[in-house]
Amino acid sequence: MTSENTPFNLLQSSPDRGNLKVIAFGDPKVVENYILTQYRLGYAEVNEWSRPLPTTNPGEVMSILIKRVSPDKS
Repeated sequence: MTSENTPFNLLQSSPDRGNLKVIAFGDPKVVENYILTQYRLGYAEVNEWSRPLPTTNPGEVMSILIKRVSPDKS
């Protein structure tokens, strides 16, 4: 996470923007491949994702991406 993406800053939203939270769960290699795919598609930089965090399931990790997005005003 970058210095801009501290836990407190990530949870705050302004009136015209919101937070979209994406969580990837799975085998560490699967999660890593998913993050790289999202990067190749232009959706998120690799460093925008949290480091892989262990879950209560053996051999499973999770990684979190929080994007600031503008809601569709149509």
